Amino acid sequence: MNEPFSLDMIVDELAAQDVDFQEGLDWQQTDHPREAAIAFRRALEHGPKSAVIWTFYAWALSASGDPHGAIAACRRAIACDAEWGQAWNDLGEYLMDAGREDEALFVIRRALKAKRFDSPHLAQMNLARYYLHKGSMRRALAAAQEAQRLVPGFRPAARLADWISDRMQEWNIRD
Repeated sequence: MNEPFSLDMIVDELAAQDVDFQEGLDWQQTDHPREAAIAFRRALEHGPKSAVIWTFYAWALSASGDPHGAIAACRRAIACDAEWGQAWNDLGEYLMDAGREDEALFVIRRALKAKRFDSPHLAQMNLARYYLHKGSMRRALAAAQEAQRLVPGFRPAARLADWISDRMQEWNIRD
């Protein structure tokens, strides 16, 4: 029987094998994204091209203020492994951050179909954000509620669903 997919397990295994990746994680955990990006880049230069490392490198670039570099790194992660859902989800988030919302919908939906993705609630939150931007309160509410269903007790989803419900009631929206 196959074990369920676990990002944490994959990250731990990779960190045990690659000191540069581990250093990048250490910098990431201490909120030093530029240093993390340098370490992740070193890991990419000397090892096999890994969707995991590209995805972490993308995060570091985004957190360092380079959304276009983050988008490119996510695309490289997807080229390494098209079933790596975290890269699809992060790409959708970075596209929205860059004002490219119309491109984001496909990639967020693709994240939800990925075989290796253990955080579909985060993709649902990105869907909610997308639908809010597009003005579809009903769809945004449904996505936030789905995130809540996937991870009961996930406070950001509960707060977002409540906020959307309150606005729909306050503004008499029935879209």
